[in-house]
Amino acid sequence: MILTIPRTHAPALPPSACWPVAHLDFLRTPVWRERGEVEYDESLLQPIAYLILRSDQGQAWCYQRRGGDVRLDGRCSCGVGGHVDYADSASQGPFDAANTLQTALLRELGEELKITPAEVSQVRTTLQLRGLIYEGTSPVGRVHLGVLYTAQWPLREPPQPRSGEKLEGLGFLALATLATDRRFELWSQLAALYLVS
Repeated sequence: MILTIPRTHAPALPPSACWPVAHLDFLRTPVWRERGEVEYDESLLQPIAYLILRSDQGQAWCYQRRGGDVRLDGRCSCGVGGHVDYADSASQGPFDAANTLQTALLRELGEELKITPAEVSQVRTTLQLRGLIYEGTSPVGRVHLGVLYTAQWPLREPPQPRSGEKLEGLGFLALATLATDRRFELWSQLAALYLVS
């Protein structure tokens, strides 16, 4: 089960952009659905926790996809993250969107990268909610809403994908460079352009 929200609960969506957001109140009424049921349902949006890991010099860690979703295979990205699972909502009380998104983000980080629990804790202390990402020009984009975070990578060496993950690390790159590099998925380009402006 993954987190979705009715499109009518989302903020006004531009055709394609990354823009600031101060809070996640629009997520306060979660709808949990099977992922396969919603991949083509444009009445719902699937929030995606999307983290850009930054070096001490402000560059973004990037990678190229090697398999997985055929719609994204071969594309480059600077965002680590993914869908928000029902298990990420640990609270028994009212739904806490901010905590749930951060839990999902850190879970995805641990699944995709070689990172110790201590390093995950270091990343968590530098997490910043930066904005939302949306692109309505493709079938994939129309059903997803990116929740953009940035964090400081705690090590001098760049992150490394976990064995078995279909990712190839490209190292740290300048945001201004990848904002116009057509090898990168549109979300990465939109996020990079937003962060350098």
